[in-house]
Amino acid sequence: MKTLRMITGGAAVALATSLVGCGNSSPQTQDNTAVENIVVAVGALPDSLTPAPWGGSASHVVLSGLGSQLLQYKVGESDGKTCPEPSTEVAGRLAESAEPSEDGTGVVVKLRDLTSQFGNKLSAEDVRWSFDIGMQRQPVMRGTLKSSGFNVEDLVKVIDDRTIQLNTAGLTSYTEESLQNNLFYVHDSTEAKKHITPEDPTANNWLSKNLADYSGWKLEEFSPGASLTLTADPNWEGERGAVKRVSVKAVQSTATRSQLVETGEVQVANGFEYDQYKSLEKAPGVTVLNCPSQTRDTMMINTKTGPLADPKVRHALSMAIDRDSLVKGAYAGFGEPAGSIFPMVEGSPTYKFDKAEAKKLLTEAGYGNGFPLTLSYSATRPGPVAAKSAVLIQSMLKEVGIDVQLQNVASSTDFSTALLEGRYQAVLYAEPIVIADPAFYSYAFYGTGAPSNSTGWSNPEFDKARSELAATPDEEAEKRDGLLKKMASLVDEGAAILSLVETRGVLVTKDGLPGAVPLTNGQIYFNALGR
Repeated sequence: MKTLRMITGGAAVALATSLVGCGNSSPQTQDNTAVENIVVAVGALPDSLTPAPWGGSASHVVLSGLGSQLLQYKVGESDGKTCPEPSTEVAGRLAESAEPSEDGTGVVVKLRDLTSQFGNKLSAEDVRWSFDIGMQRQPVMRGTLKSSGFNVEDLVKVIDDRTIQLNTAGLTSYTEESLQNNLFYVHDSTEAKKHITPEDPTANNWLSKNLADYSGWKLEEFSPGASLTLTADPNWEGERGAVKRVSVKAVQSTATRSQLVETGEVQVANGFEYDQYKSLEKAPGVTVLNCPSQTRDTMMINTKTGPLADPKVRHALSMAIDRDSLVKGAYAGFGEPAGSIFPMVEGSPTYKFDKAEAKKLLTEAGYGNGFPLTLSYSATRPGPVAAKSAVLIQSMLKEVGIDVQLQNVASSTDFSTALLEGRYQAVLYAEPIVIADPAFYSYAFYGTGAPSNSTGWSNPEFDKARSELAATPDEEAEKRDGLLKKMASLVDEGAAILSLVETRGVLVTKDGLPGAVPLTNGQIYFNALGR
């Protein structure tokens, strides 16, 4: 259990968590009767093996699967047929332990004894260099570290070869938890530095196509956007299942993906149309894991110009969408209609389906005859359901006079880039939980100046409440609940992002394959397969 302690006398929240490896497996001593060669089929793969350029959900597939981060969320053991309870507790991955420094100025991390694909030992310099170049190549990483309480101007202090201190400006309720974020990827700096050039001071051009990390996997082949094949490194000292080879294939057609699963050519797959999950539940030799999730599918709205700059218009959009029908028609019942912007808060007035009130609000805003609206979407995120959702929403908004034109963006990288740069009018999106503490994910898209806040909306009262939530330990549940409700009310009033459906973590696997469990962000960890 995550333990937080309030320090008086002007100090911030301090934390103390001893980290242990996830699960009860011993290194490289798994059941050899498990499947050793696994093929994973996904909707999209990224163009890079690093977080830059960011490819949305496609990047999560690779970075979560490889897992060269300091920490991880603990995942309960699975028998391959049922889902363990989701956890927000963190455990060590590359880190042996992480705890506050004695003087309260940072988090001290002790590293495990691990070896890279090139025979180099995991070192403090690897972490220092990786975090430094990570902030250069991906500005969102810098913003995430800063919002998590870290001192980004003076981040890493090397104590010895296997111990570092990550300096903090003020600890939050999720400072430690953030270290499992996929953006915080640790490379083998000894090898990577050999590929630095004047044009590429972070070696990202080389790293984007080659593996030099502490994941325990060797790169057999990588075709950007198409396929990734890995083989287990026998010299890696970490914990893993019996799987020795993982092939990840981007299969855009959900029908083809479903056929590959049913014929046994693919052992793990996700990202199907939801009605296909219903069919796959009946297929012999196939398990459909329907797991709890905090992920929400949303509509993001650019509030900077035009009709959507008026909150009344945004409220009208929300009230014109029949979320119950959306769950039934697009999600085949896999999910719940959202009751507010955050999963644990219900009953927002602007989430009530009311066409008459929506028309009234549009008239009051001066758009009684409606207006044209471009709604962008991509099958890469939130998935194939986006196309069905887009068509249903187009029909619903037509009922109140809004003429919706649909724009399908095929490339995951193009979609994510346009989103971050605010090049959209309205867009269907998904918010997989990368840091489970609501004090973080409520910042990422809604906080003033947050790296992923491209809607143009901000609110000082929201920022103040969120900062207070970040400084409140988990043990003060009643206070945190009250703050979260206040924040939800402010976001729903602003209506720059509309939550549509609270989704499930659904994964299709070969019967009896242990370790294939959706992580908090919906992906799988390759070293857990067969465990």
